[in-house]
Amino acid sequence: MIQLIATDMDGTLLDEEKQLPAQLPALLEELYRRDITFAVASGRSHMMLTNLFGELAEEIIFICDNGACVMYPHEAPLLHSLPKDVIHQILDACRSLSAGVPVLCGFHHIYYPENDNAAMQHEIQRYYRDPQVVPYDDLYAVDEPILKVALCDTNGPAKESYPVMHEALGDAYELLISGDCWMDIMCKGVTKGAALQGLQERMGITPAETMAFGDYDNDISMLQHAEFSYAMENASERVRQQAKHIAPANTKNGVVRVLCETLGIHMESL
Repeated sequence: MIQLIATDMDGTLLDEEKQLPAQLPALLEELYRRDITFAVASGRSHMMLTNLFGELAEEIIFICDNGACVMYPHEAPLLHSLPKDVIHQILDACRSLSAGVPVLCGFHHIYYPENDNAAMQHEIQRYYRDPQVVPYDDLYAVDEPILKVALCDTNGPAKESYPVMHEALGDAYELLISGDCWMDIMCKGVTKGAALQGLQERMGITPAETMAFGDYDNDISMLQHAEFSYAMENASERVRQQAKHIAPANTKNGVVRVLCETLGIHMESL
Protein backbone atom coordinates (compact mmCIF):
# COMPACT_ATOMS: atom_id res chain seq x y z
CA MET A 1 0.00 0.00 0.00
CA ILE A 2 1.41 3.39 -1.00
CA GLN A 3 2.07 5.64 2.00
CA LEU A 4 4.48 8.18 0.47
CA ILE A 5 4.69 9.87 -2.93
CA ALA A 6 7.70 11.95 -3.94
CA THR A 7 7.94 13.77 -7.24
CA ASP A 8 10.41 15.92 -9.09
CA MET A 9 9.08 19.13 -10.64
CA ASP A 10 10.63 20.25 -13.94
CA GLY A 11 10.17 17.65 -16.65
CA THR A 12 8.09 15.56 -14.27
CA LEU A 13 5.11 17.12 -12.45
CA LEU A 14 5.16 20.44 -14.33
CA ASP A 15 3.99 20.68 -17.93
CA GLU A 16 5.93 22.30 -20.79
CA GLU A 17 4.73 25.74 -19.59
CA LYS A 18 6.07 25.08 -16.08
CA GLN A 19 2.51 24.87 -14.74
CA LEU A 20 1.11 22.50 -12.10
CA PRO A 21 -1.56 20.00 -13.17
CA ALA A 22 -5.07 21.42 -12.94
CA GLN A 23 -6.14 18.28 -11.04
CA LEU A 24 -3.51 18.65 -8.32
CA PRO A 25 -5.56 20.45 -5.62
CA ALA A 26 -8.33 17.82 -5.74
CA LEU A 27 -5.78 15.01 -5.95
CA LEU A 28 -3.94 16.28 -2.87
CA GLU A 29 -7.21 16.39 -0.94
CA GLU A 30 -7.82 12.76 -1.83
CA LEU A 31 -4.27 11.79 -0.79
CA TYR A 32 -4.69 13.53 2.55
CA ARG A 33 -8.03 11.78 3.05
CA ARG A 34 -6.24 8.47 2.56
CA ASP A 35 -3.38 9.53 4.86
CA ILE A 36 -0.83 9.38 2.02
CA THR A 37 2.09 11.79 2.38
CA PHE A 38 3.01 13.94 -0.64
CA ALA A 39 6.51 15.36 -1.02
CA VAL A 40 8.04 17.57 -3.69
CA ALA A 41 11.72 16.91 -4.43
CA SER A 42 13.34 19.53 -6.64
CA GLY A 43 16.55 21.29 -7.47
CA ARG A 44 14.58 24.52 -7.12
CA SER A 45 14.79 26.76 -4.05
CA HIS A 46 12.04 26.81 -1.43
CA MET A 47 11.15 30.38 -2.45
CA MET A 48 10.28 29.33 -5.99
CA LEU A 49 8.50 26.16 -4.89
CA THR A 50 6.31 27.67 -2.17
CA ASN A 51 5.41 30.56 -4.48
CA LEU A 52 4.43 28.11 -7.22
CA PHE A 53 2.22 26.01 -4.93
CA GLY A 54 0.62 28.97 -3.13
CA GLU A 55 -1.87 27.88 -0.46
CA LEU A 56 -1.25 24.23 -1.31
CA ALA A 57 2.28 24.60 0.09
CA GLU A 58 1.05 24.67 3.70
CA GLU A 59 0.75 20.88 4.00
CA ILE A 60 3.39 19.71 1.51
CA ILE A 61 6.84 18.42 2.42
CA PHE A 62 9.48 20.15 0.29
CA ILE A 63 12.87 18.64 -0.50
CA CYS A 64 14.49 21.73 -2.03
CA ASP A 65 17.89 22.40 -3.61
CA ASN A 66 18.32 18.64 -4.23
CA GLY A 67 18.04 17.93 -0.49
CA ALA A 68 20.13 20.80 0.89
CA CYS A 69 16.91 22.24 2.34
CA VAL A 70 14.09 20.04 3.68
CA MET A 71 10.89 21.68 4.89
CA TYR A 72 8.22 19.93 6.92
CA PRO A 73 4.93 21.78 7.48
CA HIS A 74 4.99 24.15 10.45
CA GLU A 75 8.62 23.32 11.37
CA ALA A 76 11.98 25.03 11.02
CA PRO A 77 13.80 23.96 7.83
CA LEU A 78 16.66 21.46 7.86
CA LEU A 79 19.61 23.10 6.07
CA HIS A 80 22.98 21.88 4.79
CA SER A 81 25.26 24.77 3.79
CA LEU A 82 28.54 24.70 1.92
CA PRO A 83 31.76 25.92 3.64
CA LYS A 84 32.80 29.41 2.55
CA ASP A 85 36.23 28.29 1.43
CA VAL A 86 34.61 25.74 -0.89
CA ILE A 87 32.33 28.40 -2.35
CA HIS A 88 35.41 30.53 -3.04
CA GLN A 89 37.10 27.52 -4.64
CA ILE A 90 34.07 27.04 -6.90
CA LEU A 91 34.02 30.73 -7.82
CA ASP A 92 37.72 30.59 -8.70
CA ALA A 93 37.19 27.53 -10.91
CA CYS A 94 34.19 29.10 -12.65
CA ARG A 95 36.36 31.94 -13.97
CA SER A 96 37.85 29.50 -16.47
CA LEU A 97 34.48 28.46 -17.93
CA SER A 98 33.63 29.69 -21.39
CA ALA A 99 29.86 29.72 -20.86
CA GLY A 100 28.95 28.64 -17.32
CA VAL A 101 28.18 31.03 -14.47
CA PRO A 102 27.64 30.23 -10.77
CA VAL A 103 24.32 30.81 -9.03
CA LEU A 104 24.66 30.93 -5.23
CA CYS A 105 21.52 29.53 -3.62
CA GLY A 106 20.88 30.72 -0.08
CA PHE A 107 17.75 30.11 1.97
CA HIS A 108 16.62 33.73 1.66
CA HIS A 109 18.35 35.02 -1.48
CA ILE A 110 19.78 33.89 -4.82
CA TYR A 111 22.91 35.52 -6.26
CA TYR A 112 24.51 35.41 -9.70
CA PRO A 113 27.08 37.57 -11.49
CA GLU A 114 26.39 40.33 -13.96
CA ASN A 115 26.69 39.17 -17.56
CA ASP A 116 25.45 40.15 -21.00
CA ASN A 117 24.22 36.70 -22.02
CA ALA A 118 20.46 37.21 -22.47
CA ALA A 119 19.77 33.48 -22.94
CA MET A 120 21.57 32.67 -19.70
CA GLN A 121 19.74 35.39 -17.78
CA HIS A 122 16.42 34.06 -19.06
CA GLU A 123 17.34 30.51 -18.09
CA ILE A 124 18.29 31.54 -14.54
CA GLN A 125 15.15 33.57 -14.04
CA ARG A 126 12.99 30.62 -15.15
CA TYR A 127 14.06 28.72 -12.03
CA TYR A 128 14.99 31.33 -9.42
CA ARG A 129 12.76 34.02 -8.00
CA ASP A 130 14.06 37.58 -7.56
CA PRO A 131 17.77 36.76 -7.97
CA GLN A 132 20.32 39.34 -6.84
CA VAL A 133 22.57 40.32 -9.76
CA VAL A 134 25.97 41.49 -8.51
CA PRO A 135 29.52 42.01 -9.83
CA TYR A 136 31.42 38.72 -9.89
CA ASP A 137 33.85 39.73 -7.15
CA ASP A 138 30.94 40.55 -4.82
CA LEU A 139 29.94 36.87 -4.79
CA TYR A 140 32.99 36.21 -2.59
CA ALA A 141 31.56 38.60 0.03
CA VAL A 142 28.10 37.00 0.34
CA ASP A 143 27.56 36.33 4.07
CA GLU A 144 24.34 34.32 3.82
CA PRO A 145 24.83 30.55 4.22
CA ILE A 146 24.80 28.97 0.74
CA LEU A 147 22.98 25.65 0.41
CA LYS A 148 23.92 24.91 -3.19
CA VAL A 149 25.91 26.36 -6.05
CA ALA A 150 24.13 25.83 -9.34
CA LEU A 151 26.07 26.31 -12.57
CA CYS A 152 24.09 27.57 -15.54
CA ASP A 153 25.92 26.47 -18.68
CA THR A 154 24.00 27.04 -21.90
CA ASN A 155 26.52 24.86 -23.77
CA GLY A 156 25.55 21.89 -21.58
CA PRO A 157 27.36 21.17 -18.29
CA ALA A 158 28.68 17.74 -19.33
CA LYS A 159 31.07 19.27 -21.88
CA GLU A 160 32.99 21.71 -19.68
CA SER A 161 31.44 22.70 -16.35
CA TYR A 162 31.24 19.22 -14.85
CA PRO A 163 34.83 18.22 -15.75
CA VAL A 164 36.19 21.54 -14.44
CA MET A 165 34.28 21.25 -11.17
CA HIS A 166 35.27 17.63 -10.71
CA GLU A 167 38.90 18.59 -11.25
CA ALA A 168 38.57 21.35 -8.63
CA LEU A 169 36.57 19.43 -5.99
CA GLY A 170 37.15 15.75 -6.70
CA ASP A 171 34.68 13.48 -4.92
CA ALA A 172 34.51 15.53 -1.72
CA TYR A 173 31.20 17.15 -2.72
CA GLU A 174 28.06 16.11 -4.58
CA LEU A 175 28.23 17.09 -8.26
CA LEU A 176 25.00 16.43 -10.13
CA ILE A 177 23.87 17.29 -13.63
CA SER A 178 20.29 18.40 -13.07
CA GLY A 179 19.18 19.69 -16.47
CA ASP A 180 20.20 20.46 -20.02
CA CYS A 181 21.83 23.71 -18.85
CA TRP A 182 22.39 22.95 -15.18
CA MET A 183 24.66 21.20 -12.72
CA ASP A 184 24.53 21.49 -8.93
CA ILE A 185 27.14 21.33 -6.18
CA MET A 186 26.11 20.38 -2.61
CA CYS A 187 27.72 18.98 0.52
CA LYS A 188 28.72 15.32 0.33
CA GLY A 189 25.78 13.05 1.04
CA VAL A 190 23.21 15.74 0.24
CA THR A 191 20.89 14.29 -2.42
CA LYS A 192 17.20 13.86 -3.04
CA GLY A 193 17.61 10.20 -2.14
CA ALA A 194 19.20 10.92 1.24
CA ALA A 195 16.42 13.40 2.03
CA LEU A 196 13.76 10.88 1.00
CA GLN A 197 15.38 8.20 3.15
CA GLY A 198 15.34 10.60 6.11
CA LEU A 199 11.66 11.23 5.51
CA GLN A 200 10.94 7.50 5.36
CA GLU A 201 12.78 6.86 8.63
CA ARG A 202 11.04 9.75 10.37
CA MET A 203 7.59 8.52 9.32
CA GLY A 204 8.20 4.79 9.58
CA ILE A 205 7.56 4.29 5.87
CA THR A 206 9.46 1.68 3.85
CA PRO A 207 10.68 1.88 0.23
CA ALA A 208 8.05 -0.78 -0.53
CA GLU A 209 5.41 1.80 0.48
CA THR A 210 7.00 4.62 -1.54
CA MET A 211 6.35 5.88 -5.07
CA ALA A 212 8.75 8.32 -6.76
CA PHE A 213 8.84 10.13 -10.11
CA GLY A 214 11.77 11.77 -11.91
CA ASP A 215 13.34 12.58 -15.25
CA TYR A 216 16.97 13.65 -14.74
CA ASP A 217 20.21 12.46 -13.14
CA ASN A 218 19.60 14.25 -9.84
CA ASP A 219 16.46 12.09 -9.44
CA ILE A 220 18.27 8.75 -9.60
CA SER A 221 19.12 8.59 -5.89
CA MET A 222 15.44 9.25 -5.05
CA LEU A 223 14.21 6.53 -7.40
CA GLN A 224 16.57 4.08 -5.72
CA HIS A 225 14.68 4.56 -2.43
CA ALA A 226 11.26 3.74 -3.88
CA GLU A 227 9.94 0.32 -4.84
CA PHE A 228 7.47 2.05 -7.16
CA SER A 229 10.01 4.10 -9.10
CA TYR A 230 8.90 5.87 -12.28
CA ALA A 231 11.02 7.51 -14.94
CA MET A 232 9.04 9.86 -17.12
CA GLU A 233 8.70 8.96 -20.78
CA ASN A 234 10.79 12.07 -21.51
CA ALA A 235 13.52 11.06 -19.01
CA SER A 236 17.16 10.60 -19.91
CA GLU A 237 18.25 7.05 -20.70
CA ARG A 238 20.31 6.91 -17.49
CA VAL A 239 17.19 7.59 -15.43
CA ARG A 240 15.05 5.15 -17.40
CA GLN A 241 17.58 2.41 -16.67
CA GLN A 242 17.34 3.06 -12.92
CA ALA A 243 13.54 3.10 -12.69
CA LYS A 244 11.29 0.06 -12.45
CA HIS A 245 8.47 1.68 -14.44
CA ILE A 246 7.90 4.32 -17.14
CA ALA A 247 5.26 7.02 -16.70
CA PRO A 248 3.72 9.05 -19.53
CA ALA A 249 5.64 12.24 -20.30
CA ASN A 250 5.20 15.39 -18.24
CA THR A 251 3.49 16.90 -21.29
CA LYS A 252 0.85 14.16 -20.96
CA ASN A 253 0.24 14.75 -17.23
CA GLY A 254 2.07 11.51 -16.49
CA VAL A 255 2.37 11.83 -12.71
CA VAL A 256 -1.34 12.44 -12.20
CA ARG A 257 -2.28 9.68 -14.62
CA VAL A 258 -0.12 7.09 -12.85
CA LEU A 259 -1.36 8.13 -9.41
CA CYS A 260 -4.98 7.92 -10.48
CA GLU A 261 -4.47 4.51 -12.07
CA THR A 262 -2.54 3.14 -9.09
CA LEU A 263 -4.90 4.47 -6.44
CA GLY A 264 -8.13 3.76 -8.32
CA ILE A 265 -9.12 7.40 -8.73
CA HIS A 266 -11.18 8.52 -11.70
CA MET A 267 -9.14 11.34 -13.22
CA GLU A 268 -12.28 12.94 -14.65
CA SER A 269 -13.66 13.36 -11.13
CA LEU A 270 -10.77 15.57 -10.02
